[in-house]
Amino acid sequence: MKTIPHLKLKTIGLLLTAFCLLPTVLLGQGTAGPVVGGTNYSSLEGSFGIPSVSWAASGLTLNYTSGTVYQKGSGNAISGSTVALTANETSCSQAGILAGSCNLVYWPGSGTSLSSTTSYPTAAASGSAILYFCTASAGGNITGCAIATEDVLGAIPATYNDGLLMVPVTNCTFTATTTAFSGTPGVTRLAANQTAWSGTTNTTAGTVTMTCDLGLEGRTTSGLGFVAKDIAVQYGVQTTALSSIATPTLKTNAYPAYGGSAADTLASVGGTLASNPASLQLATTSSGYFYNADFSFGTPFTLTDETKVSFEMVFTTAGTTATTLQVSGLLVHGNWIQ
Repeated sequence: MKTIPHLKLKTIGLLLTAFCLLPTVLLGQGTAGPVVGGTNYSSLEGSFGIPSVSWAASGLTLNYTSGTVYQKGSGNAISGSTVALTANETSCSQAGILAGSCNLVYWPGSGTSLSSTTSYPTAAASGSAILYFCTASAGGNITGCAIATEDVLGAIPATYNDGLLMVPVTNCTFTATTTAFSGTPGVTRLAANQTAWSGTTNTTAGTVTMTCDLGLEGRTTSGLGFVAKDIAVQYGVQTTALSSIATPTLKTNAYPAYGGSAADTLASVGGTLASNPASLQLATTSSGYFYNADFSFGTPFTLTDETKVSFEMVFTTAGTTATTLQVSGLLVHGNWIQ
């Protein structure tokens, strides 16, 4: 029978000690992190290399050491510094995290500094890495922090930062104002394996308004489901260049409670939209060739129960000659939070 050498036994003992000593509850004022018993075990497992944190008995300043954050197989060096937390954040359970009641200390995906937020969608954005959960009293003192990379609280929902939903152009309606469509607009076959909505206006200047039901998926638990971050629109224009394209609007349609009076309450969602490119392209294209414009949401959001989300975009035609507008579809990017 083989025996385990003394050195291996000692190493196994150190590993067991390290894991047993990892914080399993929010710690009191002092320190938290992967350095256990004065020894840094970053050479054994990547999560041990992240910065450790410490805090004073009073105040909201969180100190963190230098370290390394691993994301998608790459090590990213962090320089020791401080980050300010938010007072009166008292619950780092999963419900508390989703409700914005917990300080989330995270690496934002670039740079050598850590950041803090109470917004889970912000901390869980694509490329970011959540490192610590921290609570703070209403009086403005840090009351505890727990390492998040090992998820010792079981509090981090499963998150995928590369969510993608395709919205078919059949989810959209097109309305001409002042100008009018010549012929019958609609989804048409442009070429082999290529379809798009296509409509041709008359020679009078006016607008074509595209209104789309996004058909987002979600969960009835607040904060979980698909967190929409941006939407891309693929469009082309023939014969005459467009005069302008307005910044789109995004709204929720909220329905009444079951058995309630008929209603449909519209409310803006998504915050301020930023377009990429900043100046939307207006020049003519060949039929079946599309521009790709992306609109990021200042405030990412999830679909809530008994609502739907509509996206509206207005194209202004120049007139004089007819204008053909083609729209291939829409793509929504976001995070899946399970």
